[in-house]
Amino acid sequence: MANKTKHKSAISFIRRQQLNSGDFECFYYKDLKLDNIISHCHSHYECYFFLEGNVVYSVEDQLYDLKAGDFLMIPPNTVHHPKTIDEKVPYRRFVLWLHKDLLDIMSQIFPEVFFGFDFSKENREYHFNLDYFSFNDLFGSLLDLWQENNENLPFKNVTCINHILTVLLKINRIIYEKSNKITSPPQKDLSELVFEYINANITEDLTLEQIAEHFFVSKYYVSHIFKDALGISLHQYVIKKRLNDCRSAIAAGEPITLVAEKFGFSDYTAFYRAFKKEYGVSPKDYRSQVLLK
Repeated sequence: MANKTKHKSAISFIRRQQLNSGDFECFYYKDLKLDNIISHCHSHYECYFFLEGNVVYSVEDQLYDLKAGDFLMIPPNTVHHPKTIDEKVPYRRFVLWLHKDLLDIMSQIFPEVFFGFDFSKENREYHFNLDYFSFNDLFGSLLDLWQENNENLPFKNVTCINHILTVLLKINRIIYEKSNKITSPPQKDLSELVFEYINANITEDLTLEQIAEHFFVSKYYVSHIFKDALGISLHQYVIKKRLNDCRSAIAAGEPITLVAEKFGFSDYTAFYRAFKKEYGVSPKDYRSQVLLK
């Protein structure tokens, strides 16, 4: 799971497409409305990490319909740009620019730093996707880099270089495993993890925004999971799960008012109405029916 380190907010898009003086730049962008961006290329290396939005991205002659957790490896002189952007959904991404001189210096000790970029250039394969665990792991490393680069702390430059090496190592390992058809042990998909999280925290305050933040995905994606799997909203699922747990606790003899509060119903009237709507009887009548059996 990625580390939820407090970090600065995402910024709006900077139209400059060339690296300023320096070894690297990193950007954490979030835009809702973004005018057309023309095709461009540059002399530096770029790692592009897609977080949220509805975007089709063009790299050379290939189009990629991006999903949360996808990343692009863009070597120098590679033409690219977002081709279509749905302005109804926030467009959020990380962009890391790396100067060739920096990678040359790194490669004297770690020759593998160029692996991912060389693979993309040689195979004309620029797009890669991640499972949930790799997504969070890499996202956490990018957040660490972003945070460090925006703070004035001792040994800042050395720490940033260390974070960049970590990001490149993780990316290159993913690409290596893909290119050599190495399969990782099967992992639970995100929908399973979301359901497990809700069931384990059913007594807590569970909102679409809070769950999306916990899993580092958009609230639209979380909402989509429930509509696809169950045909109901997250809120409806949480209410049904809480009512079911309340019913079991009442049947076990626990006091009704304490049960309602225990499973997240701070308003007893709301609990009463929801219980009766779900089961056709009041909580008190349900307890009486159970005792008669």
